[in-house]
Amino acid sequence: MRGKMLLSYLLATLSVSGVVFAQDRALSFNQHPFLTFDIAEHLTADVTLADLDGDGDLDVLTANGRHWAEQDFVFLNAGSGRMLEARPIGEQIGASYTIQAGDLDKDGDLDAIVVRDNLTALVFENDGHAIFSLIGEIAKSAGPTRSARLLDVDGDSNLDLVMVTRRGTDRLYIGDGEGGFGLPADLPGDGYGSTGVDVGDFDADGDYDLLIARRDGAASVLLNNQGSGDFHAIALPASEGDHRKAVFADMNGDERVDIILTGTTGVHLLYEQSEEEEFTEPKLFGRTGDNVQAVAAVDIDADGDIDLVAGADGNNLLYFNDGSGVFQRETLPNSADTYGVAVGDMNGDGAIDFVFANSGTANDVVLTRLRGAN
Repeated sequence: MRGKMLLSYLLATLSVSGVVFAQDRALSFNQHPFLTFDIAEHLTADVTLADLDGDGDLDVLTANGRHWAEQDFVFLNAGSGRMLEARPIGEQIGASYTIQAGDLDKDGDLDAIVVRDNLTALVFENDGHAIFSLIGEIAKSAGPTRSARLLDVDGDSNLDLVMVTRRGTDRLYIGDGEGGFGLPADLPGDGYGSTGVDVGDFDADGDYDLLIARRDGAASVLLNNQGSGDFHAIALPASEGDHRKAVFADMNGDERVDIILTGTTGVHLLYEQSEEEEFTEPKLFGRTGDNVQAVAAVDIDADGDIDLVAGADGNNLLYFNDGSGVFQRETLPNSADTYGVAVGDMNGDGAIDFVFANSGTANDVVLTRLRGAN
């Protein structure tokens, strides 16, 4: 049965190459069977892009399983966006939700933390050639974790880890610069419904703040860093609902960081930051029923403002920004149950490409080409 599903999927993608016209832009998007990967049809929850073998292109870490035990992998980019070699991460399999990459031990290559559902998070050391060895577990990290981010929260140049949970308190783990982490500190609030987290300097004071998207009717929150990893929680007004992901970005070109919340059941929210570092009432965009489960913010069309790439249960979406935080919605031709999206130049042509984490079908690399680009 799975073989028939895969054959149908690959045949369908043979014709998935099109042009999206938005205002005066023309972008072509190439999705080809050779650009699919992890065709065992894992339940991929997230993809992370990083140069893991030091060859100058972006490789892909896949977190597989969600609620069920599956194998995680690193897929090595051949330089063209094709994933022609894969290696398992770890000998055990688990229910993974995200893999975070960063130089945990300061040896110049990118290591990995595998964050799992109701299982202890695992720390893997990279040998510099994308071969990962398990070096430890993070104590007291088991829980219904849905997302995580690495950041230097206290300014000591070591990477720390934030983990957010569907039920239970969100947590901060301070890194020691050698691949180890201390016991968790609870972040403000009960953490109920947390599914996504982003990192950015919202108030331009030089330290990292946190933005947590929440579902199950809970309000999403901004956690303002007080300077040493102590956070003050600010609930986002009118944010109660089913918001799966959140991003910091300057969406209107005023050089202040704004907030985007995306969700599955309703339209999405844009909170513009005022001069007083407060929120405007949220602007609504998108369409009810788009079923967005993942989002990334990037300048897709190289016009100088930040657009959005959204992964959905159905057709994936682009939201082109007119420069003022007003979006034009476009539909990508690929359709899947997409749980994660990452963006980067996968083939070295200077354009931003998309990598989608799909649950139950192969994962996709979608290559972008700007009109007039070489």
